[in-house]
This record gives sequence, structure tokens and C-alpha cells, in this order.
Amino acid sequence: MMKIENDEKFIKVVEGLVDPDEVQTIYFFQKFRKLLPKKLFKRLLIQTSKKSPYIGFIIEPYSLFLFFKITDVEKAKSMLPERYELTKASVFEGDEPDYYFGIGNLNTRGSTFWGIRLESYLIATDKETGLLSWIFFDILSNTIIAVPSEGIIDPNSRNAIFTTNSKGDVFLDIKDDNSQREVVLKCNINRGVKRVPEQELWVTGNTSIGHINDLITNNDDPFAVIFDPAEVSSALDIPPEDVCIEKNTIVPNFAEKNPCKIACFPFTQHYVADSPGCRTYIKNTKDLITNYNKMAGMKDVRPFSTKVISKLFNLVMIINPIISIILFILILNKR
Repeated sequence: MMKIENDEKFIKVVEGLVDPDEVQTIYFFQKFRKLLPKKLFKRLLIQTSKKSPYIGFIIEPYSLFLFFKITDVEKAKSMLPERYELTKASVFEGDEPDYYFGIGNLNTRGSTFWGIRLESYLIATDKETGLLSWIFFDILSNTIIAVPSEGIIDPNSRNAIFTTNSKGDVFLDIKDDNSQREVVLKCNINRGVKRVPEQELWVTGNTSIGHINDLITNNDDPFAVIFDPAEVSSALDIPPEDVCIEKNTIVPNFAEKNPCKIACFPFTQHYVADSPGCRTYIKNTKDLITNYNKMAGMKDVRPFSTKVISKLFNLVMIINPIISIILFILILNKR
């Protein structure tokens, strides 16, 4: 079996892809996104991606994943694009597989975002590749969000808290700005038992990531993230009774309201994803490690750059006043 050659080199590559100045600049331009046609903005992102094809992102320690049993399998199936089939999965090795709706709570920093994310998922099999897949169902975040149907959208949960204390408690308090979607919980991880997560779900699943019908426009082209499988080789299995959920309007009506499985990763995880419009196809774990080792050896990986967007923005700022002046002169002449 192939092995990871140098995890420190890869970690340095990922950390180097995260440029706080570029993230700040993207936030600035995001405010003016509505001034441009949606198709043009997506095209700009793709053009930028050609020069910066990789997005690095880091998940900070104590990421928390809650899994809820699905009660209406047919309804959950109806959310999936044609290429996916809802599939039973195990969260940890040796557990009985079941149909799950998952919620991942993360503190993240990346090439294009920096903040708190609540991601929800279905688990399915890609019928074209046979790979077990994570399927994005929804995202709440106080940082910018990428979805296929929109490109980049504004944060939708500006007041969000995901943190820990010295007593072993993990706190989450996040609410959508424009709807009733909300989760407030406290989870104590002290009784968590270190176990091996089911590798088909946590390794293979992360090499085949898709979206439900509501988040895509046409076909959903799954993407992969590149990472060290060792970073998902152990996690804390938290007893479900150790989480206290005060509010939960995220879980849809086809799943139970209380989790039956909880996993916590008490260490940092490092990933590389494709920039918009780019795709790295990973066939299996061997292929994942091959791409990992290749990236760890790269010396000229460029952080995501906003130069193309900046040039267009400056051009728009110059052209708009000129157009306004011309229109003003035409109106005066008509008088």
C-alpha cells in the first residue's frame, strides 16, 4: 500500500495557500457582486481559477459531526440528483450501517473564506463511479459560501458561535439571518472514546462530494478534496446523551430530531480542494495518496488571487462615471 511521504510538507503547502489578505479582498468584492451579472461573476471566478487551481482550507480542532437517522427514506431520495443513490453507511468501524442525515460543525480558514460553517449532508453512492459520497444538503455560515447554482454567495448567518471551554464542552449557536433555521447545543466530549471512523465514508466519501438538486443548476459534477487519510483515522465517539440540544430547526422532517451518532476530531485537519471550474478526479485511496504526495512536493503552488476580479472592478469604477456623464450630456442636449 502506498504511504504518505511527508505530511509536514503538505501541511506547509496548505497553510501557504491561505492568504488572509486575499480573503479580505474577496470579502470586499463580494459586497459589489450584485453589480455584475451572475454569469459574468462565475466566469471571472473560473478565469481566476486557471491561475490558482487549488483552494487550501484548514479545519480547526474539535470539529463536531452529528448524525440523525432518516425516517422517510423516499423523501430523502427525492432530494438527490439522478446520478446518486441514497446509501446506508457506518460512522465508525464495526457499527451497524443506517441511512443518515449528517451535520458538520466547523471552525475553518481557507483561501477564499474564514469563519464558522454548519454543513449538512446526505450520504449516497455515485452510480457512475461506485464511490460513496457526501452530498451537501445545506450550509449556514458567517463567511462566504460557494454553491454550484450561485458561485459565491453572501454569509447567511452573521451571528455564529462555535467554541469550547476548559470543561470539555463544545458550544454551537448559529441561526440563518432570513429564516428559522437554527441550532443551539452544548456537547461534552470528556466521555468520548477514541475509535476508528469508517474509512469508506470518511476517506472515499471525501473524494466524491456532490450537492442536492436545490443547490445545482444542471448536472452536479462531484469534486474531491486531497488530504492525509490519517487525519480521519481516529475520532472521539461521543455518547448521544452527552449532547444537550436547545434548538434544532436544521434537521428536515424526514429525519429524527436527536442524533444517534456523534464524532469529534480533536485535532487540526488540512485539505486542498479544487478552485471553481477545476476538477481533480480521485478513483480510490491509492489515487488520493498519489495526488497528496505530488502536491506535497510542489514548490510553486499559488494562493487564490483576486487580481482578475480587481482589474474588472477597477474598469467598472472608471466606466460607470463616464457613462453617467454621457447620459447627463445627452439629457441636457434634448432640453
